[in-house]
Amino acid sequence: MLDVLFLVCLFFVVYPYVIYPLVAIGLSRLIGGGWKKEDIWQDVTLLVSVYNEEGVIREKIENALALDYPEDRYEIVVVSDGSTDKTNQIVSSYDDPRVVLKVFERAGKTSCLNRVVPDVRGEIVILTDANSMFPRQALKNIVRSFADERIGLVTGWTKYRRGDTEETPGLYSRLEKITKQAESFVSSCVGADGAIFAIRKALYRRLEEVDINDFVIPLNVIGQNRRVVLDPDVYCLEEPSEGTAKEFRRQVRITNRTLGAIWRNSQFLNPLVFRSFAFFLISHKVLKFMVPFFFCGMLFTSLLLSLQASYYLLVVAAIMAFIFMGIAGLFNLGNSRIINLCTLFLLTNAAQMIGWFRFITGRADTMWTPQR
Repeated sequence: MLDVLFLVCLFFVVYPYVIYPLVAIGLSRLIGGGWKKEDIWQDVTLLVSVYNEEGVIREKIENALALDYPEDRYEIVVVSDGSTDKTNQIVSSYDDPRVVLKVFERAGKTSCLNRVVPDVRGEIVILTDANSMFPRQALKNIVRSFADERIGLVTGWTKYRRGDTEETPGLYSRLEKITKQAESFVSSCVGADGAIFAIRKALYRRLEEVDINDFVIPLNVIGQNRRVVLDPDVYCLEEPSEGTAKEFRRQVRITNRTLGAIWRNSQFLNPLVFRSFAFFLISHKVLKFMVPFFFCGMLFTSLLLSLQASYYLLVVAAIMAFIFMGIAGLFNLGNSRIINLCTLFLLTNAAQMIGWFRFITGRADTMWTPQR
């Protein structure tokens, strides 16, 4: 039985990162279909959520004003969630009718979206962050997918840069993009990139304050029988966040809020109703969030099995080497693709364990602070 348990744990550690992406790609080639894209000119609102972003908000507005889209069909709404620095003054200094500032007391990003989205001018609402810069054709590329009436939400993806130099996307980022593309061709992808996604305003539904907007908004769209798709031509540029501590806190918050969202929206896990998307949601999110437990189970069972069969000592040695390489990366004691991969895996799964604990004990993260 220990052998079986070990193999089960090993399978579910590997499944979300290797097996499932291959299955999704296979399904997209067997039964997938695209969607219509053509240049259309609908009214667009670019909605920028901010909290104390004086360091980047001017660059963001300049970037937004330079985008290639008809001026009479485009507005930029900056939603300030209780900013206490010079963010509001900087936005107010722009004498351009396209730039609109909405100021609220600190209540959390989701609460601000609930207040603002229903009243914006655009038929298409594009949600983004202050530090996310768009290429000149971004709005055209986003809007063209809405020529297909089946499409309710379009998400892009994030490229990272340092100054003017774009970084090569990491393995995890490439895998996430490829998987979401495959899901999109079959039915709908799981979640959106919070830095760049667009929704038909008519499909927006009020969120609970504890909801993570870039996960729950897509669910609400799917619940209205519209598709959520990733368009590979839609992307933004960001400077990577500095420091493992900030990334760890971000992963804890994402895990906690996403688990809560899945719990409150468990109807989407029903394959009899949501078919392929239910399979995608279980594989892409639920099983991925359970990897920390399967990894611990794999280590524990291999330790017990090593007392019975000496070849399991090699398995234990391999797992411990993986852990030590991850720890070495955390303390900057080594730098290679393998070490970085081990470090990312350990960091992510440790954060997910804390996220699970916060979720089980009922601690909700409603306040949003950009991790710069």
